[in-house]
Amino acid sequence: MFRSRLPEFLFVALTLLLPGCSQARDALPPAVDLRADGRLARAQRLPIVLFFHSTTCPFCREVEDLYLARLQRENERVPQFVLRTVEIGGKQPLVSFDGTRMDHRAFARRQDVTLVPHLRFLGPDGAPLAPDLVGLTTRDFYGAYLESSIVSAGEKLRRASR
Repeated sequence: MFRSRLPEFLFVALTLLLPGCSQARDALPPAVDLRADGRLARAQRLPIVLFFHSTTCPFCREVEDLYLARLQRENERVPQFVLRTVEIGGKQPLVSFDGTRMDHRAFARRQDVTLVPHLRFLGPDGAPLAPDLVGLTTRDFYGAYLESSIVSAGEKLRRASR
């Protein structure tokens, strides 16, 4: 009896779980034109958060699903930062802060990013505003470190623009 209902159970379980997984993936916008993002960040006085990741990195998915997706949903209601993702091995084209056209892989190399997950907190011109978060540090405090870095970057940007 149970054995015959297993496929139905798995189908229902997967249809309930998969939308949540794909929603987190869709919530994080990729870097396309960082120069335009810089203009937006300057106009709104917001820091830019770059999330360098790899599609094969389980820690990156954890950071994305557990921390960044939630922050991005909150950020869409009340903007606190501009979030963009950079896939370190990706061939997606982007325009860097200085207007140079390249792909994600070349941009990551230019930024000296080799370890992922890697979060960088920048001003509208691409200058660092807070220390990077590299790797998935202590999970108990990672969310607090991330939020503190965003707040610190935002405060430093607003102080500099006065």
